[in-house]
Amino acid sequence: MKKPVLSDYCEFLNGGAWNESEYTKSGVPVLKVSNMKKGGFVFDSIDYLSIENAKNYSKNLLKKFDVVIATVGSHPNLVDSAAGRATVIPKSISHYLLNQNAVCLRSKNKEELNQRYLGYLAKSEHFQNYIQNRGKGAANQMRIPIGDIKSYPSNLPTLSTQYKIAKILSAYDDLIENNIIRIKLLDEMAHTTYEDWFLRMKFPGYETAVFDKETGLPAGWKNFKVKNYVKTVSKGPSLNYDSDGQKYPVLNQSCIRNGEIELDKVLFSEKLSKNKQECYLEINDILINSMGQGTLGRVSKNVSIVEKFIIHNCITFLRAKNEYSQFMLFYFIASHKPYFESIAQGSTGQSTLKIELVSNLKLKLPTKEILNRFDKIISPIWKNIGVLKIQNQRLKEARDILLPRLMTGMIDVEKLEL
Repeated sequence: MKKPVLSDYCEFLNGGAWNESEYTKSGVPVLKVSNMKKGGFVFDSIDYLSIENAKNYSKNLLKKFDVVIATVGSHPNLVDSAAGRATVIPKSISHYLLNQNAVCLRSKNKEELNQRYLGYLAKSEHFQNYIQNRGKGAANQMRIPIGDIKSYPSNLPTLSTQYKIAKILSAYDDLIENNIIRIKLLDEMAHTTYEDWFLRMKFPGYETAVFDKETGLPAGWKNFKVKNYVKTVSKGPSLNYDSDGQKYPVLNQSCIRNGEIELDKVLFSEKLSKNKQECYLEINDILINSMGQGTLGRVSKNVSIVEKFIIHNCITFLRAKNEYSQFMLFYFIASHKPYFESIAQGSTGQSTLKIELVSNLKLKLPTKEILNRFDKIISPIWKNIGVLKIQNQRLKEARDILLPRLMTGMIDVEKLEL
């Protein structure tokens, strides 16, 4: 009797192979392997197909809870994104198309295979080991044949058990996704406030403000350089990763993506000398990737990490003087990301951002009263975002502890009432 395999229960949809010339600046977004990471997605660079071209692939649009597996990528023992990595499509990107080097899995019959259970099965240690052991290619790059994914032995538990496992684990993922949405809304609220006050100049009292003819600014405002606004604008130190003794986590350029700090690619180094103590990460620090093609110019803020992290020398960090606003400084710096990318200097294959180019930027310095009122609005928003990020980190840790125990039957859910 033939033993059941995954292809008995799943349909497999291959990603599309589009030429660079087919991509446009707008239209239907395309999800690539480079956008997939452990636990989610990054959207630093998104390609699009024109709406007209995308009509030919309407059957291939991703759906909520689709399971996407990268079939090409770096070896799983390396830090970078690995072949075999499985991700589940959230509602927010359910309308994307899938690019080549990945395959999409969907349950053929929901009475046999629960789609959300399929997502956790694809992330399970047993499944990951099975497909990665069948990977082919060089040590730093491998390809996983789709046929080997299809042939994964699939003695599925009862539909009731699948549902219960998925229900328990998805409770964590649903909370995480909800928090991500809340974080995005809070970020947009803060960013809009900055633009209204300091770009559109609709700050409190703007209707009766008197403008200086010489500066073009409201009375009491000044044109100000960043170097006079900050108490610190610096890069982290050069580091030795091979030293013995106590190690501290290091934020490097791979950790800053999507305006966020991702900790999947943290490295470790020895503690800093006494004269480098300022290079430990502080709450509300502003961080700019200052080295590397494709990563230079990314801007982020630290609102949730209170542990002792070292800032790498590929990152420029800024801290405002006590009398000025760290919050206003962040949105001003973030608005210059395209500028940082355009003026990068360096040899072929390596770009660097000089501190002087950041220090000499000119901003509009408002009155202390306006700065204080801005801080009173933005400070609680950042604190709220920080709380939500900490919650998400703890939810992920709890889910990742439960997942192997549920998938292997270590925790019996058969008699569990949900």
